[in-house]
Amino acid sequence: MLVNILSLVVVLGVLVLLHEGGHFLAARAVGAPVTVFSIGFGKRLFGFRWGETEFRWSLIPLGGYVRILGLGPDESNLIKAGSPEPTLLARWKRGVILLAGPLANVAGAVVFLAVAFSLGVEVPIWQDQRPVVGWVDPTSPAATAGMVPGDEVLAVDGKPITRWRDLEMATVSAPGKRLALTVRRGEQTFTVTLTPKDVRPYALGWAGLFPPLPPVVERVLPGSPAEKAGIMPGDRILAVDGKPVGHFLDLVLLVGERADKDTTLEVERAGQRLSLHARPRREGDQGKLGIPLPTTRAVRKLGLPAAVREAVAECRHMTGETLWVLGRMLTGRASLRQMSGPIDIAKFSGEAARSGTVPLIWLLGVISLQLAIFNLLPIPVLDGGHLAVLAVEGIRRRDFTWQTKERILNVGFWIVMALVVFVLANDILKNLPALWPSRP
Repeated sequence: MLVNILSLVVVLGVLVLLHEGGHFLAARAVGAPVTVFSIGFGKRLFGFRWGETEFRWSLIPLGGYVRILGLGPDESNLIKAGSPEPTLLARWKRGVILLAGPLANVAGAVVFLAVAFSLGVEVPIWQDQRPVVGWVDPTSPAATAGMVPGDEVLAVDGKPITRWRDLEMATVSAPGKRLALTVRRGEQTFTVTLTPKDVRPYALGWAGLFPPLPPVVERVLPGSPAEKAGIMPGDRILAVDGKPVGHFLDLVLLVGERADKDTTLEVERAGQRLSLHARPRREGDQGKLGIPLPTTRAVRKLGLPAAVREAVAECRHMTGETLWVLGRMLTGRASLRQMSGPIDIAKFSGEAARSGTVPLIWLLGVISLQLAIFNLLPIPVLDGGHLAVLAVEGIRRRDFTWQTKERILNVGFWIVMALVVFVLANDILKNLPALWPSRP
């Protein structure tokens, strides 16, 4: 938990510095006075003054702010302290300053992801492959819907699907929600409906569809039943007791049913077909041969120019996916319980930090992009809300009254506070076992 907390402080500290730094640099560029640059909220702990700006570290390190005079209807109204009337900056200056924070996060996301790609990122080997089904869990919603290996998913709820990554996003984001899948099987194209199971505690959908994974032995554990039977790396398992094996998970399922039973394996080795005999050992209530799952991830390591291009493409993909999921949440087709707050972010940050430098850098890029998207939502109090108000004022060619601005700000504040309370409560409920583990 300590590593999680420290990782959260580091991740949020870096991203808040990036976001507020964007506002700060834009304000300086347009000549707007900046009185405070704070990492964290609440009571000032320490800091220093540089020119007209006080740089400080505050008590609660979950965010930060810059106080830019003339930016909005709050304590930052006055361009000059002591002015008799609230005075705002020119509308274009306010727009530049407000937009600079999210844009700094977007730029940061590209930089973080590019660095990760240049160092080497592990990615699922099938994420960019066509969504052709390799295996269907016999107990899954997909099996109930009649889907079989070889089916290709063309669309989900009318949205075209071209990659496995798109299909996974569509099903994972819709727990308990009915989906219409357009499927191609041979020369036929038809629609099936299925409802992904709600997998707790993260409210993720599970349809039971898996990409192709050939039943080829990558390695054999020393002293295992597979080694004793003479199975070797490179062997392709064709059948278990006469039942055909077309996918590695077929092998897992069939062997799992044969704990402590003499089993015949049909194997292809260097073009020859062999019959080998094994006795899967019992582990729990499952039979195991000692053949680990083949590698399902590959390292993508790119030169700097290619890494930057890939980072830009990844940010574009993630933005589209995020907006799609947000749209489904607003229409009730995706669960709001999928949203993560500080507890989840702390856990993800801690896991990334323990996994190594590249996963932590990748997480920084992902959260930086999410922070930019969230801040651009047209909700008052957020940058996007202020920009929306500026846009309307620009169309009207005059600003709203101070009373109207304050009412808009208050509505936005309570919307954000309600969202914060919901996300925190959801975070706590998802992580109760981790926060308060039961005693043995």
